[in-house]
Amino acid sequence: MMNLFEAALFDELEPLYPDTSPRKGTSLYKVDLPSETYAGVHIMLSGLTPGKFVTFEVTSPLRMTKTEKADGTQTERCVPDHRWKLFELLPLPVEVNTGAVSRTEWMSQDVNEHVIRRAPFMVYDVLRPCGCVVPAQGAVMALAFRCRVEGKRQELKRWEFTVSHDGVSRRLTFETEVYPVSVPEAGPDDHKYVNWFDCHAIASYHNVPLFSEGWYHMFEKYLRLGRYGRQNMALLPADLYFDLQPSGPVLNEEKLDRLVAILDKVGIHWIEGGHLAGRRNNEWEAVEAELFLTHGPVPGSGEQDLENMCGQLYVYLKKKKLTGRWIQSFMDEPLDCLADAYAAGIRAVKNAMPEIPVIDATIARESIAGTVDYWCPTINKYEKYRDFFDRRHEEGDHIFVYTCLDPAGNYCNRFLDQERLRQVWLGWAPALYRNIEGFLHWGGMSMNRLDFYRLSSPLPDIADYDTSRSSCLPAGDPAVMFPGFHEAYSSTRLEAHRIGLEDLVLLQRVNAKDPAGTADLVKQVFRRYDDYEKDISLYRKTRRQLLNKATDICPT
Repeated sequence: MMNLFEAALFDELEPLYPDTSPRKGTSLYKVDLPSETYAGVHIMLSGLTPGKFVTFEVTSPLRMTKTEKADGTQTERCVPDHRWKLFELLPLPVEVNTGAVSRTEWMSQDVNEHVIRRAPFMVYDVLRPCGCVVPAQGAVMALAFRCRVEGKRQELKRWEFTVSHDGVSRRLTFETEVYPVSVPEAGPDDHKYVNWFDCHAIASYHNVPLFSEGWYHMFEKYLRLGRYGRQNMALLPADLYFDLQPSGPVLNEEKLDRLVAILDKVGIHWIEGGHLAGRRNNEWEAVEAELFLTHGPVPGSGEQDLENMCGQLYVYLKKKKLTGRWIQSFMDEPLDCLADAYAAGIRAVKNAMPEIPVIDATIARESIAGTVDYWCPTINKYEKYRDFFDRRHEEGDHIFVYTCLDPAGNYCNRFLDQERLRQVWLGWAPALYRNIEGFLHWGGMSMNRLDFYRLSSPLPDIADYDTSRSSCLPAGDPAVMFPGFHEAYSSTRLEAHRIGLEDLVLLQRVNAKDPAGTADLVKQVFRRYDDYEKDISLYRKTRRQLLNKATDICPT
C-alpha cells in the first residue's frame, strides 16, 4: 500500500489549518533576518497514522564559541548550533467571524469580507513545546521551528530536517540570510508595549492559589514570555498590593516588593499601575466613577480614598526610586458623560502623586483634555482624530494606541480570523505615525471564565438554554498567550507582533538617518491601519530592502 506521509515547510506568517495540504508548501524555504532575532518556519505533516511516532532529526549550522582556559586565554572553535526549539502547533476554533465593524457577525449581523476564512473553522495558533519524538494524534500535524540567530557579518545559515514516520522519511531545508544589524532585546528606550494578564485567571488555570509560590512562578513565566515578544511594560493590578482593612485600603509593601522584583528579574522596565476605579454600578453610560476597593463614589467620598491610596503608593515609589518607571491608570475607557468624574478622580490622583503621569485607554477626547498624560485611543480612532492627538502631543502629552474587540473589518488587530501580517503591521505603524510611542492590549491572557478552546464566548450554564451571543468577543481577542501545564504558551499572533516590533527597531534606526526614504519604504506595504499589503512575499521583499538599508546606513 502506498504511504501517504507528506511534509513541507511554510512561512511562519502564513495561517495553517488542519486541512492545509503539504503540497502547497515547499521542501526548501529561505528568509532574511537581522542578528539577535529568531529564525522561524512552520512544518505541515499529513498522511499520519494515529498512535505512531513522528521523529525529527535536525542538522544545524556551525557557530563560533569561545572557551576560557585556566591561564585566562581564550580559544575559539566551531560547534553545531543547538539553540533551536521545536513546538507542536495546536489548532483553535473560530466559531463565528469578526464583524465588519465591531465584535462578531453574531452581534452585528453583517458580513466581514476581510477574513482569512469563513467560520466555522480551526486554525493553528498555540505553540506547545515538544521534543523530537512526537506521537501522531491524528492524520495531520503542524509544528513550529525556532532558533535564535546572530552574526557580525552577513552569512547564510542552513538547517536540514529529516522527518520520519512509519518507515518513511522526508527531507526539508530551512535557510536564513543573517544580516550584520542587530535587534537587542527590548529595553526602556524601545517602543512601549504592554499586554494585560488576568492574575486570577493565572491562579485558576494553573491551580496555584493567588500569592502562593506557584502563582508567583507562573506570573513570572507569563512576563518572561511577554518579554520574549518585546513587551517592556507590565500592568500590576491594584488589588494585588492593596489590602482592604477596617481603616481603609492599606498598601502591602511586601507584595509589591515581590511583584517589582519579578519585573526586574525578567527585564521589564515600565510599570503600569492598575486601575483604581470603574463605572458606578458597572453601567456603561454612568456619570460617576466608583473605587474598586471601597466602592466610594467619584465625585464624592471616593476622592478621599483615592488620595489616601495614592499617597501611600507615592511614598513607596519615592522610597524605592520607582517614580521614573511608574505610570498610573485611573479607569478604563472614560466616555464624555464621565468627564467630570474622571477629572475629579485624576485631580485626587495627581494631588497625591505629583510626579506620576496618568495613562488610560481613552474614548473621550476634548472633554478630558488636560487630565490624562498618556492618551491611548483605539487605532481607528487615532487615525480618525489624528489632528486632535497631534495637538495633544505638541502640548507635551504622550500617545499610545490599543486594540480590543475594536476595530474589526479590515483593520489591523490580533484576531484568529485575520492574516498574521496584520500583527506585523501593528509593529510597523509607529514608523509612519511617529508620535505613537506605545501599544496596549487587554488580552495578553485574560481568559477568566472562558474555556481554553472556546475563545469567542463563555460556555453557558448547564441549565441555561437562552443565552445571548450579542456580547461574544472576536475569536482570539482574550489571549495571545495560553495556559499550559506549568507553562505559558506562545501563539502565532504573539510571534508575528514580535517580528513587527523587531522590524520597528530597524525602521527607527534607519529613519534617524533617512526619514524620507524610511517613509517611502513603509508605504510600499503599510499606509494606514486599514490599508496595507497582505502578500507575505511582498513583506519579505520589503524587509530585505530594510535589512540592506540598515546594513548600509547603520551596521551593528
